[in-house]
Parts: sequence; C-alpha cells; structure tokens
Amino acid sequence: MIGERRRHGFERAMIARITLVWAIVSALLLATQFRNIAAVIYPDGDDILRLLQVRDWLAGQSWFDVTQYRVDPPEGTPMHWTRLVDLPLAAVIVILTPIIGSAGAEIAASVIVPLVTLWLVLMLIGRISFKIFDEEATGLACLVAAMSTSLLNQIRPMRIDHHGWQVVCALVAVNALMARNARQGGWIAGLAMAAWLSISLEAIPMVAAIMAVGLWRWMRCWHERTWLVSMLQSTFVSSLVIFVATKGLPFGPSVCDAMAPAPLAAMGILAIGATGLDRATHRPFSFVLMAFGALGVAAIAVEFTLAPQCTGGTFAELDPLTRSLWLGNVAEGRPIWEGGIKLALLKVIPPLIALVTMWNLIRTTNDWLGRWHQEYAFLLVVALVIGCLVARTSVYSAALAAVPLGWQLKVWLRSVRTLKEPGKQAAAAAGIITALAPAVPISLLMAAAPTQASTTTSSPVVAVADCDVRAALPALGTTPARVFAPIDLGPRILLDSRHSVLSTAHHRADVAIADTMRAFMGSPEDTHAMLQRRDYDYMMLCTSMNEVNAYAAMEPDGFAADLQKGEIPDWLEPVENESQNVLVLKIRD
Repeated sequence: MIGERRRHGFERAMIARITLVWAIVSALLLATQFRNIAAVIYPDGDDILRLLQVRDWLAGQSWFDVTQYRVDPPEGTPMHWTRLVDLPLAAVIVILTPIIGSAGAEIAASVIVPLVTLWLVLMLIGRISFKIFDEEATGLACLVAAMSTSLLNQIRPMRIDHHGWQVVCALVAVNALMARNARQGGWIAGLAMAAWLSISLEAIPMVAAIMAVGLWRWMRCWHERTWLVSMLQSTFVSSLVIFVATKGLPFGPSVCDAMAPAPLAAMGILAIGATGLDRATHRPFSFVLMAFGALGVAAIAVEFTLAPQCTGGTFAELDPLTRSLWLGNVAEGRPIWEGGIKLALLKVIPPLIALVTMWNLIRTTNDWLGRWHQEYAFLLVVALVIGCLVARTSVYSAALAAVPLGWQLKVWLRSVRTLKEPGKQAAAAAGIITALAPAVPISLLMAAAPTQASTTTSSPVVAVADCDVRAALPALGTTPARVFAPIDLGPRILLDSRHSVLSTAHHRADVAIADTMRAFMGSPEDTHAMLQRRDYDYMMLCTSMNEVNAYAAMEPDGFAADLQKGEIPDWLEPVENESQNVLVLKIRD
C-alpha cells in the first residue's frame, strides 16, 4: 500500500521540465499555425468578437458595457461575456502597441495569451501529479496534456475565446482540494469557481461535482465540514465581488445565460445556510443531508422567483427559428456521438484508460492518498459524462485524465524496457500509443471497417476562413455601412472594417439571426422588404459557403438558392471587387 505523499510545491527542476514540454509544444503550435497567424485568421467567430470587445473597450467604450454596437445596429447586441477574459488580452495590447503598433499588438496578444494559458494548464496538471507521484509521471502527464486534441483545440495561437481560461479555473479548483489547510484550500477553490462561473454558467455541473467532494468529506468526518463551508462562502463572496466589479451598480434585471442577481441570491442562501450548519454541534449525517436538501430547494425557489423566465432553460426565450435551426445545429454544443464515431472515440478513449488507472490506484493506496484517488475518479467520471453530452466540455475530462495517464505511461514504459516477452511488450507499446495519440488506432480501425458509399452529391463548400473578405471590403467604400451577410461571415467583416452587420453567431442576437435565416430561405421580395425596413446598404457573401449551401438545401426555391444559380434580383446591383470568391451587391431602394 502507498501512503500519503503530498509535497508542498514545485521544485525548480520540475518547473523547468514542465516549461521545456511547454516550449516544445508551443514551437510546434506556432509552426503549424503560422499560416493562420500570418493571415490573421481566427478559428472561430467567438475569437473575433472577443478581440472586438477588447478593441472597443480600449477605444473608450465603458468597462461595464459589453454591447457590440456593430451587430444589429443601432441598438447593437449585448454580449453575455465577462470582462475578466479581456484583461490579459488588453494588457498585452497596451504594452506592445507603442512598440509594434495596434495591429501587431493584437496579433501578438492573440498568440501570447493562449500560449500563457497553455503554460498555466500544464503547470496545474503537473502540480497535481507532482504532489502524489514522481518527476517522471509528472513529465509524462504534461506530455499527455500537450498532445490532447481536445485541449489544444481550445488552447492554441489565435484561439482567444474563454474556453482555455475555464480549464485554468477548473484545475485551480481541483489543485485547491489537495491543500493541507481546509479553509485556505476551500477559499482558493471558491475563488476559482466564482471566476469560472462568471466566464460561463456552463461550469455549473463541474462546480456542483467539486462541491459534492466537499460534502462527501463532511459526511465522512464532521471536522471536515470546513471544506464545503469555505467553498460555498468563497464562491458567493467572490462571485458578488466579480459581478459588481464587472457589471457595476445598480444590479440590472436577471438574465439566464450569465451571472446575475438571481443566481447570486441562490448562492447566498447556500453560503449562509452552510455557515449556520458549520457553527452547530455534531449532527447525524441524515440531518446534514436534509438541511442541504432544504437549502437547495430554497435556493432554486429564489432563483426562479427572481428570474421566472429562466424556468424553461438558458435559451427558452430565443426566437423559435434561431433555437431550432441555428442553436440546435451548433456542433460543439451537441453530444459527441452526433459528430461521428471517430470523434466520439477520440474524446472518450483517454479518459476511460485514465479511469481504469484510477481504479488500480484506488485498490493499491490507503489513507489520504486512497481517498484522494476516489475523489479524483469521481470528478473524472462527471467530466467524462458532461463531455459526452456537450462536446466542447470534453476539455475538462482531457485535462483531468492527463494525471493518471502520466502514471500509466510510466508503468507501460517500464514494462517495455523490462519485459522480455514480445507479446507483452507489444501490448504495452499499444497502450502508450493509444493514450498519447488515440487518433492513430482509431483511424486504423475506421480504415479497416467497411464503409457505405455515399449516394448523394453536395455543392462545393467554401470555408469561412477561405472567403477573401479583406479583398472585397474596399468595394464598400470608407463610410461605415450596414452589410447584410451570412451569420458566419459577419465577424470577418467586423474585424477588418468599420462596417456593421445584421447578425453573428451569438444567441443574444437571436431576432437578427432569425431574420437572416428567413431572408436567405424566403423569397427575394420578402428579403428586400426586410432589408429596406432595417435600412441596409450592401449584401456580401460567398455563394458556396456551407451556411449558404444549407439555406439552399432547405429551401430550393428560396433567395439563397437563387443567388447560387446566379439569379440576382433587380434590386441588387453587383459591385466589382478584388476578391475571387466574395460576391458584393449594393441594395437599391
């Protein structure tokens, strides 16, 4: 049996080892992403809107105002994002602008901030491993994380949206659970979870799982109640401070997609109730469970009393067409199995291997370390389930799985070196390949499996990044204009010009998104009437981009289908431009 082995922190050699892994991975990422960096191509529209939010703030827009006024003008579209994620980007831009100019500083920030985020993630993963395993397992854990496609898709150059910072918050909270001082660890975990929730309420399931670890410790020993009490207190106080610091006073109405007065009130009830229980003398476990059950019911009642519109869910108030046709088809928000068996296996296999490793560790450890492995396995199971249900959240299971996979890789590597039987050596080598690069065996299996030939043909698809918007923009002139464009093309127009667009893929623009979809799928006459009512000047699109293909497929007689056939109504005047694949049309009265 292995007893407790909890180190107090890093050694310099360990920091150097993790930094070396990070430096190698960063160099590879810079090499593979060089084309996108040089061409200023961002992975997603969210990254562009994040940069625009920072750009507008530095240009004088209020810290408390995160409205994007160039989306669905003149009122604009209020974003639900927190200013916390803007801070590191803004800091780099402010520091570097006097040296390399604002454009160069924005590109530099788009590279530096994700790489710093990656370094923090590797350090936090390494810290967990280092405190319970050894140097070799720690280095291998960081290597596993650095080779995870789920992680690198969210933490790479030009990926400046908030997903990387959510992983950092999650790992800080898990690291805090390892603290020797329960009150200190609880408050650090609570602060991390408050920041996490302010970034996205999508964190709620994992936050609840971390709180459940605190409750389990309380159930196991009355004197361990400090963990849960401190986490609830810290999460509430920190959330309140972050909310006031980023939203200001007075409190506005409660919303369903971000931190607001209603969830703050619910958190306050839980924190105050837990504080009261903390001061009580020893009570039976059943009493504590019933008390927290009552507190939970009270918190939910307050939440929905203050925000009754949220009883139907975060997106209950969206335009029905936006919810069904757009939101329902956002791949990263859907279950992983809808993306195909290969993607599902790629995201599931490493955590499953990690869970098998955790089971073996639980069986061979005791005392604090045995309990820790049980708690960690629980968090990994929750992360895996959540990641299966919402594809983009698989990043949490990837990060947590890296620690046990590092230990397992160490065992396998020793087996390869010491085993003399070729069969066992081959099995260990196969395990190493599967853990480090699961795409390799999956691809081989998929290649060997029989496939069904497609009986349909589809139109050629032009990726949004390949639509040469920058070359087409001069045709619009220098005076800011309103441009009607497909949803996915809007961010590129905003990034490279001062023009406005009707919609981008952000749910608070749900009415504008619905109008855009109805316009492309409706008749040319109805589209003209809508654009006149909204006072738009130009139309811009790649006729073969995936979004336009989808509209044409759904409505073969609609406006998008007509444009693909080259049938341009007389109320649109083609405008010559330098782009090879972007169509620019002036809207006539």
